[in-house]
Amino acid sequence: MLLYRVFPYLPGAEPGEPGHPLFLQPFQGTGRWDNPRSYLAAYLSSSPSGAIGETFAHLSTWRRPMLRVPTLAGAERRLGTYLLDEEVHPLLDLDDAKALLARGIRPTEVVIRNRPRTQQLAAAVFAEGVWAGLNWWSMHRPQWTLQALWAVDALVLHSVDPLPGHPGTLDAGRLLGKRLAADLAGP
Repeated sequence: MLLYRVFPYLPGAEPGEPGHPLFLQPFQGTGRWDNPRSYLAAYLSSSPSGAIGETFAHLSTWRRPMLRVPTLAGAERRLGTYLLDEEVHPLLDLDDAKALLARGIRPTEVVIRNRPRTQQLAAAVFAEGVWAGLNWWSMHRPQWTLQALWAVDALVLHSVDPLPGHPGTLDAGRLLGKRLAADLAGP
């Protein structure tokens, strides 16, 4: 399956270095599904517009300066496309009523922004030892499927694309009702 994420890109960054497409920030803990004592999580989407929309949904106007990464000189946010063999690295689908029922999870526990609870749910799923991560739906656009992946080494980089003019940027902006500045609408 193809997965997408927006990340700080630094040309020439080597694997394991900030700015590389597979690098994960080691200082985690504030994400909905984080448990940094057990794993690092990559947050992805099954669509380019989902990855872009989730990243920038809090901004009312989208302009090129939002792509800058002040903490990493010379870096710019880009869209990474990754391959994941879901047969080898399955994801628990939190949109599957049977999966929720088997774990005593209510749908509202997935939807609500209660980090201690969602982190607890993720820790329990991780402890099952079966799953590479989990799927859930976006609060911004429920048709966007999101993933928290702790088996990050299972990701294979497919491509890295700039965000200005990308169809996913245009689609996410339209779906979220954002004002897109000319510097983001085209290359």
